[in-house]
Amino acid sequence: MPRPKGSKNKKSIASVAKVEEKLAAQEALKKTLEAEQADILAAIEKQKQLLKAKKKELRAVEKSILTLEQKKVEAAAIETAVAQKAEIEKVVTKLVSSGKSADDILEMLKK
Repeated sequence: MPRPKGSKNKKSIASVAKVEEKLAAQEALKKTLEAEQADILAAIEKQKQLLKAKKKELRAVEKSILTLEQKKVEAAAIETAVAQKAEIEKVVTKLVSSGKSADDILEMLKK
């Protein structure tokens, strides 16, 4: 049997119009993808700026919390001192009214 002429694996020759059409579609897709990438990068930058502002705000709040805690400790110490002073005055008044001398009162307070 004779062989058929020509190769069975012929590549089809694409027309210039089809190639240009595919090229235009790929270029349009490329522009779309580049635009999406630019939008995403802009959103990332916006989020970075927002994060930076929130970190700054957080640091300010933490600093004010520390200041308030220090003031709270100081106020508690002052209240304790005032309460102790009032208690001492009460005891001294009681001792004076019971007829104790100043020396006796000082000796009792040292204990």
